[in-house]
Amino acid sequence: MNMGYVLTAAGPGGGWGHMGNAGGAGWMWIWGAVMIVLLIVLIAVAGWVLVRLAAPRRDAPAIAEPAEHRHAREILADRYARGEITSEEYDERLARL
Repeated sequence: MNMGYVLTAAGPGGGWGHMGNAGGAGWMWIWGAVMIVLLIVLIAVAGWVLVRLAAPRRDAPAIAEPAEHRHAREILADRYARGEITSEEYDERLARL
């Protein structure tokens, strides 16, 4: 048997394809599909996060009373409860706040 014929019949690389696969890509296409799915999921999650951060909060009050006004009203109510000011003084000062 002629050895030259056997070596040339197998073709270049001894019949092995790219990355050592004999007869084609085999199951390697799965990794490409997995990478595409992961990329789509990553883009979707990034979009969802951006939308959540950009949307106004529904649970926050539209106009919140400043803390110093709330504190002043509490002090005024405490003074009225202790009897230090009359109801007329309380109403007048509450209207100013």
